[in-house]
Amino acid sequence: MNKSVSERVETVLDTYVVSMPATATLVGLFWIVHLLKVGVSQFYGSEMALTLFYVRFVHLDYVWTWVTATVGHVNLLHLVVNTYFAFLIGGWAESTVRTRRYLGVFLIGGALTALLGTIVTAAANGYLIVEFTPIADVSTSSVNVIAAGSSMGWFAVLGMLLALDLNGRVYLWKFKPRRWVWFVALFVLSLAGTVSDAWLLGVTIGHPYHMVGLVLGGLYGLFVASD
Repeated sequence: MNKSVSERVETVLDTYVVSMPATATLVGLFWIVHLLKVGVSQFYGSEMALTLFYVRFVHLDYVWTWVTATVGHVNLLHLVVNTYFAFLIGGWAESTVRTRRYLGVFLIGGALTALLGTIVTAAANGYLIVEFTPIADVSTSSVNVIAAGSSMGWFAVLGMLLALDLNGRVYLWKFKPRRWVWFVALFVLSLAGTVSDAWLLGVTIGHPYHMVGLVLGGLYGLFVASD
């Protein structure tokens, strides 16, 4: 019994830590930042937590939040879901490009996505809410955007990986579409989600950030990383 448990633990460590050290480090950072955010919110209030860990349209001058928002998450479920995708995308990245390039794209691409994605979100909301009549009945006097999530960085990494070999194939069950098909599909879905989120004013899963991150990573993979 104990040997079986020990073997399982060893297998998990080999699969998710030893074989993917950079990704495991990032995931560890995500959980530490989340615990810090919870602690700050508990002892110093939600406004302090917003100031430290969330990128906000009204405070884009808080440059540190471009990074902390990329490694932070809104809640525990958000963190768990992105942890899964971290090993999914991160494992692919670690087996494809150098660790320095992978982490650079995640952190720098994620920070730029936090900045530009917030601007795009605010612009889309402002245009669709102010210029047209939204379906939801809310005040249109101002547009604010608050966001956090490592998907900002993961979509940048994903965009790079797809762009490095656009004619290559990504296997999904019995389907084997080329990478450029995946790229276009993800971009279209993110664009459609951006419009629907702004128009319906519903719960968003960060479509504008996914779209921006995908494009930034794709441009890097196409014009820089491929050199």
